[in-house]
Amino acid sequence: MTSNHEVGQFIQRKRKELSITQKDLADKLSLSPQAISKWETGETLPDTGMLLTLADVLETTVDKILSGGVFVLRKNKTINVNNILEGLKALDNLRNFFGEKSTFYRGAIEGINQKMNIDFEKYMKDESSKEVLITEIIIQYLMDGYTITKEEVNSVVQSAKMRNLIYKYIGEEATIDKLFYQDNPQLFDQIRSLEPEFMKINSLNKLPGEYLHLDQGKDYWANQIETTRGFCFGIAVGDGKIRVFTYGFGGENMKLIHEINIL
Repeated sequence: MTSNHEVGQFIQRKRKELSITQKDLADKLSLSPQAISKWETGETLPDTGMLLTLADVLETTVDKILSGGVFVLRKNKTINVNNILEGLKALDNLRNFFGEKSTFYRGAIEGINQKMNIDFEKYMKDESSKEVLITEIIIQYLMDGYTITKEEVNSVVQSAKMRNLIYKYIGEEATIDKLFYQDNPQLFDQIRSLEPEFMKINSLNKLPGEYLHLDQGKDYWANQIETTRGFCFGIAVGDGKIRVFTYGFGGENMKLIHEINIL
């Protein structure tokens, strides 16, 4: 598996190829130069939600970042999509094995709901919501160095929006719309006023609500801001509101901390 140091060296190499400083890169990502330095020395890795933007800024792909820029043939590191489907089915069947009101079943499902800020039982009853879970599992696998082909993605994910997200992680051609500061300065100034870490934010990505664990079928302008305090901020703009969440790795323990109307 690619080491943190190798990932960091690749980030540094791509940054220097583009003739941008650590501060330049930090400004583009709304981070501190110290955060970039920690990536490049291998002390930490970019968080999941930051990788798409980082890849765009460095003019590369997420897969190349995670492999340190080197193609690695991972013979035993391919994602088995059938295992993902069987795993979700097994979780959904726990109620039949242990009883819907059993402490074991309720504890397992409530743990998933709390970590992911979802209603697992509701998600499993809706095919489009189930695809969101499959997408998140695949992306977590990709973050851990596994691989998957575009054809395999298409075999289990029908949603064009979810496919597009995965394509970005495996280096396939995909486009995610962006909103920049110059497009709506008033909106960005309002966002920047909410937290000190938001002072340099200058872009938002258009992401599906179901992937953000918000309203299904709606799109939101979103971004993620890493902090040095052991959590990330998530920003979602839509429905006439700005929402700000905090959460841990992989979106766990998401909490709403700001919800204000757009001026």
